[in-house]
Amino acid sequence: MTNRQYEKPPPFDPEVATVLDVVAAHPATQDVFRGYDAAAGCCLLCQGLFETVGGLAARFGLDRDALVHDLTMAINKENP
Repeated sequence: MTNRQYEKPPPFDPEVATVLDVVAAHPATQDVFRGYDAAAGCCLLCQGLFETVGGLAARFGLDRDALVHDLTMAINKENP
């Protein structure tokens, strides 16, 4: 797991926000989750929609910090 530094905190709490919460509020994040499907070995939007983002990363062995970073980047591009 990498320790990424953020200029400001992510726009959601990964331990509280579910995948559904993030995707519903920020449709651009769908592509980020799809980008992690291969690493997870499944469709994350199908298998983890009701997981918290942090729980999803733990369940599927994903780099939580990288996922949060990528989601944050997608949200920031969506809302410049």
